Amino acid sequence: MVVASRDDRRAAVVLDVRWLEDLAAVAGTKNLTRAAELRGISQSGLSRRLQSLEHWAGAPLLNRGKSPVELTEAGLQLLATANDVIGRLNATRRTLREDQDKATRSVRFAAPHLLSVTFFPKWLPQIQKAIGSTRLTILSDNLPGCCEAFDDGAVDFVVCYMDQSDRLNSAGERTLSISTCQWLTIGREKLVPLSAVDDDKQPMHDLAREPRRSISYLGYSSECSLGWAVDQKLADVTGLPQLNRIYENSLADGLRSMALSGLGVAWLPLTTTHQDILRGRLVRTGLPELDVDLDIRIYRPQRRLSRRAEELWSHLVTTRSVVELPELASSVHSGRHGV
Repeated sequence: MVVASRDDRRAAVVLDVRWLEDLAAVAGTKNLTRAAELRGISQSGLSRRLQSLEHWAGAPLLNRGKSPVELTEAGLQLLATANDVIGRLNATRRTLREDQDKATRSVRFAAPHLLSVTFFPKWLPQIQKAIGSTRLTILSDNLPGCCEAFDDGAVDFVVCYMDQSDRLNSAGERTLSISTCQWLTIGREKLVPLSAVDDDKQPMHDLAREPRRSISYLGYSSECSLGWAVDQKLADVTGLPQLNRIYENSLADGLRSMALSGLGVAWLPLTTTHQDILRGRLVRTGLPELDVDLDIRIYRPQRRLSRRAEELWSHLVTTRSVVELPELASSVHSGRHGV
């Protein structure tokens, strides 16, 4: 037969945080009756819990023979740690509750940077009007990064560009997790091959079908989903001039700046270039069949979301509203190659 030692039996007692709070109450009141009232239990119940704490500590914590009640040296030593532990636990609990409250009252999106500066300013006011004042947060990242945040539960929805055939879901190194999720189309985008103009108001970099020519090409970085969409379009067409990639950027704004400087042709979003087109600073080069039509979709997980997020989803399912392209889309022209 194995007999547990005194130290083994002492270690088997599980510490209850309430006992530390009891000790702090006794230290503050120096009276067991008042401490019991403060703790909302009977004096006998308080005494039993203090005895359990002493059993756990392995030393007497109170000098019960004195009035007012005093803590022993061991009690004072444990009290210092207890106050620190209780303070830290209460602070952590407040933080957790505040974070949970914010999550419950907020709706969190992950979206590529371009959407956060072009689409959301038009779309979010409509959402606020429909579902009322709600805390809305947007995490900007490339599409794989958005999907990682989505998978980790850090956001409620992913809003991203997607081609109608869903090929972008598997255009990167792996199939995106959102490919199996519910989605709705909430907007439109069009990538148009644009060039600065020459003195005759014609495209400086002409995409006329002459395979033996070479023109300067401004491309998206490999992690950018817009670049995946352009690559798919270029893989589907034949007879274009050789595209000499002389510059790349993960941001459409960076490519737009280079296109405006006359450095090359770039497939740019119509939503960010319609004013450049209207003013004649950029012009389509090539035929309209080179345009890349994209949907703006919102994806949700299978799990139940917060009340506010579910309200938003229900509203979107009911209304099926879509933010369309600028009205001047039909005015995009191409110089020598008319629409």
